[in-house]
Amino acid sequence: MADSGVNRRTLLGGTAIGLAGMAGAAGVASAEPAGAQATAMGPWTYVPPGESIKAALDTGARAVQLGDGDYRISEPLVLPSGATIRGLGRRTRLLATTTMTTVIAIGNGGPVESVHVADLLIECDGKASTGIDLNVVGTTGNYYWEPDSICRLDNLRIYQPVLDGVQYRGEDTQSCVSSRIRVRDAGRYGYHIQAPDNWWIACEATTSKQTGSSAGFGVFGANNFFQSCKAWYCRDYGFHVRGVRNKFIGCEAQDTRSHGWYIEWGRNVYTGCSADSASFYDVGGTAAAADGFYVVDGGDTSMVGCQAFDRKADGHAPQQRYGFNVPASMITNGQLVGHSGYDNVSGLVNRR
Repeated sequence: MADSGVNRRTLLGGTAIGLAGMAGAAGVASAEPAGAQATAMGPWTYVPPGESIKAALDTGARAVQLGDGDYRISEPLVLPSGATIRGLGRRTRLLATTTMTTVIAIGNGGPVESVHVADLLIECDGKASTGIDLNVVGTTGNYYWEPDSICRLDNLRIYQPVLDGVQYRGEDTQSCVSSRIRVRDAGRYGYHIQAPDNWWIACEATTSKQTGSSAGFGVFGANNFFQSCKAWYCRDYGFHVRGVRNKFIGCEAQDTRSHGWYIEWGRNVYTGCSADSASFYDVGGTAAAADGFYVVDGGDTSMVGCQAFDRKADGHAPQQRYGFNVPASMITNGQLVGHSGYDNVSGLVNRR
C-alpha cells in the first residue's frame, strides 16, 4: 500500500447508533459559538467544541455526543462505566495539547464495563504516549456478575502516538471488540495487545520508528481473534506474535522493513493470511534481510491457505528473503497447508 493512500471500501458497513431525542442538534455541521454549553437532549448530552467533555461526565452524563470541531485534551479523559462517547467521524477531533500518558483512559487500573467510543479522530500529536489505554482490573459493579469489561471501539482514527495507538492490558480487559480503527505513525505498536479474549475486525496500522521491535500489531496476549486486519508501512514488523491460542483470518502484513509476520510462539492459527513485500526499501528495508513469515516456534502452529509474495516494486531487485521461513516440522507434520511463496525450511530446503 503506497503511503500516499489509496481509497478503499471498508469491510464493514456503517454502524447506525440511534440518537433518540437529538433530531436537529445532532446534525450540527459547524462548531458551536464560543460559550456554548453542554445540552441534555433525551438520554444524550451534546458537548459542543471548546467545552469540557470531562465536566459533562462529572455531572453524570453517560451518553455524550460531540460536534464538528476540536476538543483540546490537556489530561487523560477517564471514562466511567457505561459511558458512550461518539462524534462525527473525521470532523470530530480530540487533540492532545501537552505531554500525557493517554488521550482516553478506559478502566485506568480499576473496574469498568460497557464503555463505547466511536466515530472520532484522536490526534496524539507526538505528545500523548497512547491514543486509547484499556486497563481494566476488577469486576465490581458489572451487570449480572459479568467477568469481562465488554467495551467497544469503532470507526476511529488515531494519529502519531509516541508509543501505541491502542493498548490493551489489565486482567479484566476481556470481551472487547475493536473495529474499523486506523492507527497512523505509531512509535511502538499500532495495537499493543497484552490482554486475552478480545476481537479485532478490519483494523489497520502503520508505524514510524525503526526500533528493532516495533510492529503494527504486537500480539502478546492469548485467545484473541483477528479478522481482515492489516499492518502496512511498518518500520519493523507487521505482526509480532508472542502469545498462544490466537486466531488470524484474512490478515495481511504489507511493505515492512523487517519480517511481515514475526511468530515467536506456537499454538496459533493462521487462515488465508498474506505477507506482501518484506524488506521493503521505502521503509528502510535491506534486500534479502527479512521474510514474509518468519516462524521461530512451529509447535501446534497451523497455517492454511497463506501466501507470501514480493512485488519488486518500481524496478527494484527482489526485496524479501523468503516467503516462508519455518521449522521443518511444520512441513512434515502437515501444519503448513496450501501456501505459496519462496520458502526456506530450517535452512535446509529452498523452493521457488
